[in-house]
Amino acid sequence: MRKKASVVLAAVGVAAAAALFGGVLGGNRAEGTVTYADPAAAARLVGGFAPPGDTEGYVAELERRVAGHSGDAQGLMLLGLAYQQRARETGDPGYYPRSEEALERSLAASPENDLALTGLAALAASRHRFEDARLLAEKAVDLNPRSAEAYGVLGDSLVELGRYKEAFARFDRMASLKPTLASYSRVSYARELLGRPRAAIVAMKLAVEAGAGTGEPAAWALVQLGNLYYDTGRLTSAERSYREALVRFPGYVHAEAALGRAAAARGRYDAAARLYGRAVAKLPLPQYEASLGDVLRLAGRDAAADNAYAVVDATEKLLRANGVRTELETALFDLDHGRDAADALARATDAYRERKSIDGDDVLGWAFYKNGRCGEALAHSRRALRLGTHDALKIFHRGMIELCLGRRAEGRASLGLALRINPHFSLLYAPLAREALR
Repeated sequence: MRKKASVVLAAVGVAAAAALFGGVLGGNRAEGTVTYADPAAAARLVGGFAPPGDTEGYVAELERRVAGHSGDAQGLMLLGLAYQQRARETGDPGYYPRSEEALERSLAASPENDLALTGLAALAASRHRFEDARLLAEKAVDLNPRSAEAYGVLGDSLVELGRYKEAFARFDRMASLKPTLASYSRVSYARELLGRPRAAIVAMKLAVEAGAGTGEPAAWALVQLGNLYYDTGRLTSAERSYREALVRFPGYVHAEAALGRAAAARGRYDAAARLYGRAVAKLPLPQYEASLGDVLRLAGRDAAADNAYAVVDATEKLLRANGVRTELETALFDLDHGRDAADALARATDAYRERKSIDGDDVLGWAFYKNGRCGEALAHSRRALRLGTHDALKIFHRGMIELCLGRRAEGRASLGLALRINPHFSLLYAPLAREALR
């Protein structure tokens, strides 16, 4: 019998978007109320989105429910997932310990609760503890081999551990079990990693269709589609997708931030600062605060930029206090903003012990470069591109490292390729690439 083709590699069919400092899919709350027993609430929470209605009110109802029923495994499981949603909506990692406690109590009451294990795995992934996430997700799969959600979290963690072949197989399994927005988006991500951006766009369009009419999930998928357009230099198409996300879910914070990125790419720094400012006022995520600082710096507003960067530092401390590992992300931020390169190298090295992904190799290689150790940098930069990923920033890093080693022709070729893939790949480095080529 002929073996069925992988949906990751197939011509059509299905990326979990890893945001800096922890995956954030949500960010807005709908109006209204939702009852504890509403099955749609559980489905949305397991998928990583807000339940119908008001999440804050839903959490309060669940808290009242479990207060009088300490052995309510389902209620505790839903509460643990709802706490994670509140973290996504508010940017407050203080919900993570509360989620962990609720989910562990749910497991104590019902050890065969695969959804509680999946929730703990998702929490570990949000904390960038990917080996823990893998182990928990594998236990959930053992309990329920037909849990598409568990396969999704398992695949996500394997990606971050650099175990791509295994990760893509899990995404295939997820898609075969449940062809939904979540599975299509992960296959899209796999295709993007494999250097197949057109196929990734096809799969993400399927994710958009799967999320049609569902508010936040549809908006999230449209933002991811816009990001695929942006990363391949199709700025107008990206902006169109971001605006459609705002039509589907008015006020969606991630669409506003994405439009800020697009405005900055067009050199409209004041407009970009306004859009990023609106985003961080609703959801103070460090990646948006960092981008706000960058556009303020380009607009000549240095004091305001320094304030934004200070918020990044404060948020990083809060994340660490709540169990989030941030070594890789903070190392890259410091390297890109002229901070202590030796300390950044130490953090990138520490993170790489677990995260031997292409991102781990890329940041570690860039840290070696910034410390003048270009031979070691090149080895990691080559590994960062081992999948054939069309990532302009990673290719730019490769070009600068090659120039450092005196490989002028190779360096210029890499810088030119980065700019052809996406002329706006970085506010900080696209101008540097053009200058180096001149």
